[in-house]
Amino acid sequence: MENLILEAFAGLGSRRTLANGNFRLVAGGNQTCVVYFSGNAAGNAVEIGLAPKALAPLLGRTERELSQWLGGHAAARRERTVSGQRGSYPVGLAFGSRRDLAAFLATWEMFRRGDGEMASAALAAPGALVATRIEKAAQDAGFDRTPERHDGWLVFRSTAFAEALAVQALAADTFRVGLSSRTWAEKVAADRGLPLLRPTGDWPAIFDSVPSYEALHALLQRAGAVARLLDGEGAAAFRRATQALPATTEAERLVIERVGQDIFRQSLIDYWQGRCAVTGLDVLPLLRASHIKPWARCESDAERLDVFNGLLLAPHLDALFDGGWISFDDHGGVLVSPELSGEQQVRLGVQPGWRLAELAALHIGYLAWHRRQIFRR
Repeated sequence: MENLILEAFAGLGSRRTLANGNFRLVAGGNQTCVVYFSGNAAGNAVEIGLAPKALAPLLGRTERELSQWLGGHAAARRERTVSGQRGSYPVGLAFGSRRDLAAFLATWEMFRRGDGEMASAALAAPGALVATRIEKAAQDAGFDRTPERHDGWLVFRSTAFAEALAVQALAADTFRVGLSSRTWAEKVAADRGLPLLRPTGDWPAIFDSVPSYEALHALLQRAGAVARLLDGEGAAAFRRATQALPATTEAERLVIERVGQDIFRQSLIDYWQGRCAVTGLDVLPLLRASHIKPWARCESDAERLDVFNGLLLAPHLDALFDGGWISFDDHGGVLVSPELSGEQQVRLGVQPGWRLAELAALHIGYLAWHRRQIFRR
């Protein structure tokens, strides 16, 4: 990465070595930038501090022009060790990977050549072909309303759920994606293995530098699927499926419950992506849709069909959890009933390291109920 930066910043000062591989550039006695490879905020591979006042004359730009251009990049909004001014450098940038850095340096090179305005225009209004591809990916994911343009974003909404999503085209076939809900974004981030940026403007969560159209398409597909789950898709499907069914006898009520259990199972399969929430087992016929708060003790259909009121579990975990022999704490760690001896735990295959692969805030209330009412203390 150092060579990439030195090549892109050629002519902006001589290199002066600092501690731990960090360095700065100095021109005419003025420090123009400093590069940090160590001591950065978590997740940052490199942080760069820039001095527009010293850089502007070297680039043939005004200080204001340079500051505005740099401030328009997501790298300027990413969390750093010190947000805003770091040392004597009014503008700070941060990058999570070599790929992120390379994407920024490509636009930096355009700016240095004098066509940086063209790069900024591309951010504000992606070309027709790029916009069409983005719209196609969003439509495939269920964002079926006419897209809007807002501050350089293409904004998408759906008739099927309330959440909104926005996409911004960056240089080098990369994209930035904003989601309207942090809970939604955290689930998508966990499923896709992507980092989230801090809230920016209208968007509580940002995925930055999505590296290709294929990656964007996959991200939007998962975002749409999760949005439907969080918006109560299961409960809506249950109402549609049972509104014409009689429920006057016990047998008829059992039929309705079976319909609900089937819908609930499919919701959990979608949420946990077909894997046991603890072991990762992906043999679907073996997996069980385990209610945290049992069907019969729920107060409403919304609670019965709430995807956060369930765990997709391998059969032995389902039996242990349903019977109260195990539960989970507020951090997803397993709790084992003291009624099981050490030998019994071994025979049952209970593992002290068991934990939920992920845990959303909306799971916690249900798990607290399970610990109070079901778990064998």
